[in-house]
Amino acid sequence: MAATKKKAIKKPEGQAQPAQTSAGAEWTGKSQAMFERMLQEVPEAMREIFRGKLMQVLQQKAGGGPFAENHVTEIVHEMVPEPFKTNILKAFSTLGDFDMNVVEEIIKANPGGPETVIAILHAIQERCGYLPREALMLVSQKKDVFLSALYRLATSYKAFRLTPPKKYAVTVCNGTGCHVKDGGKLLSELEKKATQHGSEITLETVRCLGCCDVSPAVIINGELYGGTEARAKIAEILHE
Repeated sequence: MAATKKKAIKKPEGQAQPAQTSAGAEWTGKSQAMFERMLQEVPEAMREIFRGKLMQVLQQKAGGGPFAENHVTEIVHEMVPEPFKTNILKAFSTLGDFDMNVVEEIIKANPGGPETVIAILHAIQERCGYLPREALMLVSQKKDVFLSALYRLATSYKAFRLTPPKKYAVTVCNGTGCHVKDGGKLLSELEKKATQHGSEITLETVRCLGCCDVSPAVIINGELYGGTEARAKIAEILHE
């Protein structure tokens, strides 16, 4: 039986269409990511209505100029009640360094409807390293797809990440040749480090990397290290 192909769920016809941001609007700094984060506090069924109203306020504050971070912050202080205000302001301080303009460019480079969503998510992940929630919200709005449907897609494919990648992606060869030449010891030490709070290590093992002549073999952020070089690199990571 042929595998069933997953599809993004388009919003039913008859619902209010998303209110578009002003044509050619210029966002500076993290203003667009902040705006999208602010909208997360609104129930999804009413989000597009609020988007339109808040865009009008934002345009007034910008006075025809580019949208700035302080404009969004002012809206939060003036219009958002507690405890939502505190939640949003706290979230602003933890926004990643991804550029929402990049997300806009990716969406524009993939014209069409919901059928383009998977290609867009792959492109965002390639550029940002993961799928920021604010980026997913923008895709939802631009492609008229429920945000919940995007999350189902993102969690159905192992290739997608919803959190920023850690500093070190380490793959340790667990084959017999590497294991007896300190590979097992290195793996044990990395496992302890990787489980510590705030660890910057993503760890996985493979049965063989095909590099038995340079045991122990490890791959760190896509680069292969073996023997003395591998031991030194792992020691450097462990002592950070």
